[in-house]
Formats: sequence, structure tokens, C-alpha cells
Amino acid sequence: MVSENIEEYLECIWELTQDGTPARTTDIAKKMKVSPASVTEMMQRLDSLGYIVYEKYKGVTLTDSGNKIGETIKRKHRLLERFLVDVLGIANDKSHEEACRLEHMLSDESERRISKMMNNPTTCPDGDPIPALDQLCLNKDEDSSVLSELSEGDEGIISHLSCDDPQKIRRVIAMGFVPERCITVEEKLPLGGPVLVQVGDCRVALAKEYSDLVFVNTRRHCQKRHRHGGK
Repeated sequence: MVSENIEEYLECIWELTQDGTPARTTDIAKKMKVSPASVTEMMQRLDSLGYIVYEKYKGVTLTDSGNKIGETIKRKHRLLERFLVDVLGIANDKSHEEACRLEHMLSDESERRISKMMNNPTTCPDGDPIPALDQLCLNKDEDSSVLSELSEGDEGIISHLSCDDPQKIRRVIAMGFVPERCITVEEKLPLGGPVLVQVGDCRVALAKEYSDLVFVNTRRHCQKRHRHGGK
């Protein structure tokens, strides 16, 4: 397992080499807030581990394995910033440090679910691009339909949410509409009224402005819950 310290260095080098030029040890030291001597020692270690190519006075470039780790950590960092600001309502100026703490603990599965829940955002709150996760970008759920367009009696699994308004995202999530949760349409009121649904164990009347944001895969069926002790 790669240590957090190594991940931090590879993430830093990945960001510094996005212009196509090798990263200078002085720039790495400045960005990491460590001494040049500490950077030199770490560069020699990363080179021996096969994560970088380090030539004294010529700079640092990432190998394929080093690039993959650096890009993955940077993706998790920027995705977490987006989640912290848009969903949890944390101030933008505080999201960076929080994301730094969480990025090393976030599993790949949780990363995919967060990204899918937020409809695969492409930029962090500062506008920097979130490196794409190929599997998420290629596996678009073509079987999903917007909740407001489903009919009474339809059921399925929530696939993702689609919304550019952070306040609406937080409200929808607070009401229990999260990916992988079972949902059943019980009643649709006329004239653009709310839709009454069973989501998880709760019944919720959802206004159209919110039901337009929830996407459901009706080809995936809910597991029927069995009651114990009955006949």
C-alpha cells in the first residue's frame, strides 16, 4: 500500500507537470512546504520505487504508475471539494484542507458513488478540471429516466441526481433520494403537482422541481422485503 506521504508527493508532481514540462525540486518544495533537502531525498526514493524519473538539475517526470496514483489522488481531492461545498455546504476556503485529509481515505467505490450522485462533475469549486474517471464517463446509464416522467406503479433504483443548484442537491439528499435506493411511484397529482413516492422506508411527496432532478433505472428491480413472524 502506498503511504499518504508518497501520495501527496505524486499528487503534487502530477499537478506541476500538467504543462508538459518536468517538475523542479524547488517548486515541489515550495508547494509541499518542505525543505529542498527533504524533496531531494524523497525524489531519490520515488525514483527507486519506479514512480518517477529523477535527473538532478533536469527535474522530475512521472512514470505511468506514478502518474496513475497522482492523477487518482488529485481527482479524489477535487471531487471531494465539490462534494463538501455543493452538498455539505462547507465554505470554499475551508474545503481544500478538509479534502486533503479525506482524499487518502476515500475508497474507489465511494469515489464512484459520490461522482455518480453528483452527475459526474467536471470541475472543482475553483474551476480546476476534475480528472475524468473513464469507467464513469463511458458507462452512462441509458436505462435511467427522470422521476417526474415515470408513471404510477413504476419502480426501480435511483441511479443519480442531476442538479446545478447546491441547495436543491442538499434538499433532495436530505429527503432520502440517494443513488442505489429503491423507489416506487405511488401517485402523481395532476396539473404538475407533486409525485408521491416510496423511497426506502419513507413515503415522500416530491414537488416537480425536485422530481426533475432524480433519475431512476426502472430495469433494476427492488428486492422485496420479507416480514418475519407473519403468515
